[in-house]
Amino acid sequence: MRDVTYESHGVPLEEYQLTRKDHREQQSSEDAGRWAKKIIAEKKAEEAADPVLKAHRDEVARRAWKMITSRKTPDHELMRWRVRLYCGHIVETRRHAESARPTFAGASSMQCPECGKDPSYIVAFEPLGLLAEPPKPRKPAPAPTPRPPTRAQLERRLAELEAEVSELRRQAAASGSGDP
Repeated sequence: MRDVTYESHGVPLEEYQLTRKDHREQQSSEDAGRWAKKIIAEKKAEEAADPVLKAHRDEVARRAWKMITSRKTPDHELMRWRVRLYCGHIVETRRHAESARPTFAGASSMQCPECGKDPSYIVAFEPLGLLAEPPKPRKPAPAPTPRPPTRAQLERRLAELEAEVSELRRQAAASGSGDP
């Protein structure tokens, strides 16, 4: 995992006055939610008229969901954040630890678990720490110790060496130089 410098914006636990930017961002979040609901309603109307299209989209959605849920993000890769929401509630949330802010990657608002406002823009935040400590680096496995040769392997090697010595003696006798 790369080094990340986590950012803070405001202090969620202190008194907070909503800014014009907060109101604008909340409005933008609500507009995006309305737009998404409109698109979903259009798609549902298409599917109601075409059951084959609905079955295909359902299958694609199942496969996508299976891919998304097939790998759980380990706890040591999740950062805990304290956030103040537009509705005024202060809650804890989690984001991937590689994000320096909890508002990155389209996560600038969320449903408030206390009052249910959805979406509720994140107006202030501070990092609290990783959900779990990273695992200790694993020590490399020791190199395997070679097994001692078996009796059969030793006997084969001895026979090879004896044959080599015999050949060398024969060559030396043939050249007239005598025994080595």
